[in-house]
Amino acid sequence: MIISVQILRALAALMVVMQHIADKAEQYHSGALSDYHIGYFGVDLFFIISGYIMCHATSQKRLSVRRFIANRIKRIIPLYWIVTAAALMVYLVAPSMVNSSGGETSIFSSWTLIPTGKKLLVQNGWTLSYEFLFYLIFAGFLVVFSLKKQIIFSSIVLMAMVLVGLYFQPQQPTLKFLTDKLFAEFILGMLAYIFLQRVPLSSVTSFLLLAAGMALLLLQNHYGLYASAAGRVLSGGVPMLLLFTGIVGLEPVISKIAFPGKKSAILLGNASYSLYLIHPLRFLRLR
Repeated sequence: MIISVQILRALAALMVVMQHIADKAEQYHSGALSDYHIGYFGVDLFFIISGYIMCHATSQKRLSVRRFIANRIKRIIPLYWIVTAAALMVYLVAPSMVNSSGGETSIFSSWTLIPTGKKLLVQNGWTLSYEFLFYLIFAGFLVVFSLKKQIIFSSIVLMAMVLVGLYFQPQQPTLKFLTDKLFAEFILGMLAYIFLQRVPLSSVTSFLLLAAGMALLLLQNHYGLYASAAGRVLSGGVPMLLLFTGIVGLEPVISKIAFPGKKSAILLGNASYSLYLIHPLRFLRLR
């Protein structure tokens, strides 16, 4: 277990939860967390973590494509289907309580995670569509190439998808998903893995990277910078990459020293996926 990554998972989940609280408070005209606007960047952090962890996991042992995909399905799908089933029961009794902000809900997409432009019963599940496509691309080079070439070719495929999207800007929902800029954030995670493997970071350098990431997040929160073609990859992905690299660079320190909240953060990191999926059930009318 990489303790720093577990803490980052906890941070990512808490950021999303806090953003949903802020959105709910705004819906009810409350001032709670009214100055908080960067919670959705927790998703960007999750994507970066995924890129890094897939490299780390496959560097430890060689897995068949079948075993790799089976492990991913086992980790993600059972809980997602359980939560989706709970949301479906609510939807069948009181449809207005699910996705009350508008839009058509697709039961088919909810179970298959195939993007059709319609909303999911558990709308947070949209990120899992990105995760699974990344897993499939990554797994496609799993047996044929070494990890280095696997990262290179996976990155080439992901970047080609992003560039096609930037150039053609498709509007059809499935094509729009397949060419979304957010796929570049999995590349950021893989690049972070290569960087951290090859460049030994001192504690000072790690703290500087962490501070730079936090500073960019504060600027983004207050001023909404980085309006560009790359959009969220720059506004959220780059600050979260700096924060991620800084914290993982501090792993030798974090793993050895005790500090207040460390055990809680690790436990929350272990439960981050559950928290991410289940917390919207408390805010069924939020979406």
